[in-house]
Amino acid sequence: MSAEAAPLAVLGVRWAEHPQRNVEIRGLFRWRFRATAREPLRFIDWTVDGRPLRDRLTFSNGRECEDITFLTEGSGADEFAIGSLRVLLGEDASDMDWWVRYDDGRVGLLFCPGCGGLDCGGVSADVRVMDTTVEWRNIGYQDANHPFDIEQEVPVFTLRFDRAQYETTVRTLLAVWIA
Repeated sequence: MSAEAAPLAVLGVRWAEHPQRNVEIRGLFRWRFRATAREPLRFIDWTVDGRPLRDRLTFSNGRECEDITFLTEGSGADEFAIGSLRVLLGEDASDMDWWVRYDDGRVGLLFCPGCGGLDCGGVSADVRVMDTTVEWRNIGYQDANHPFDIEQEVPVFTLRFDRAQYETTVRTLLAVWIA
């Protein structure tokens, strides 16, 4: 008896906000820290079947995923954003590849909102582009300093998309960010 293939998911996007703070340090001998709120960072967030991908990445203690895409408001023509989209299509991101792809070939889906670096960690997947589908296999948290571990606090999962719909979504974003 063969296992049925998982149903195809629909990849989409929405605008989302990530809170930002300025941290001010005062004092010469006795440091005092003061955090003040700044304008939230607006970014394009991945959705799967209309639900934010980040909602599926909540820790058991209730802490939500804080990682974001490189697709931030006002970042048109940004090499990081363009590279992050190209690798989702199975393409080479040339000079940006080391910013968006881990050494093991896994691709960053969401990145550290502070620095964007893979060293801090983010959400990654083994992206497989096939004839009619695209798979994000073993979606989970990863950092550049350790090999990907399938045993995580947040359960690792896989998503399958119709390739035509998926590529339309990603290429539409790519056209906007290249322009």
